[in-house]
Amino acid sequence: MKPRFGQGAVVVGLLPEQDPAVLEYAAALAAASGAELVGAYVDPGSYLIEWDPSGNVMGQSLDRALDPEDEAASAVRELGPLFEEAAGAHQLRCSFRVLGGDPAMALGRLAEAMSAAVIVVGARRPGMLAGVNEVLAGSVVRKLLATQRLPVLAVPRVDAHPPLHG
Repeated sequence: MKPRFGQGAVVVGLLPEQDPAVLEYAAALAAASGAELVGAYVDPGSYLIEWDPSGNVMGQSLDRALDPEDEAASAVRELGPLFEEAAGAHQLRCSFRVLGGDPAMALGRLAEAMSAAVIVVGARRPGMLAGVNEVLAGSVVRKLLATQRLPVLAVPRVDAHPPLHG
């Protein structure tokens, strides 16, 4: 597969209370390559019902309706302004999506539908609960690397580990 930088969108997975560096790197990459920035929050508590037996998903599955009282709506209220601010600072074309299902699969479907050049995600959050969640559900980064044909940029947390080289 030929690299599509400058020809495809930069898709960035977003989470509440995520390290701001993830969005900053994604916006800078989109600006440097002249690409659209597409932000996505994936609600793992919801799922798609438009799968057909062959595994295809209808286009409207890429956005879902939000109940104003649910956790996804709360995340959107937090993430939307941050996303708009980052895109505006770089004067980027942008869109924000709310997806459902397994985060890695949902981000992959979105990236494919958008003919994206890259998917940008952050390393897992620190803490015991995040570690247990990763053991139970698996790492989003690992799943993306195992299932996608396009590059995946994983932005490490600067506060997660001391440098191993010095």
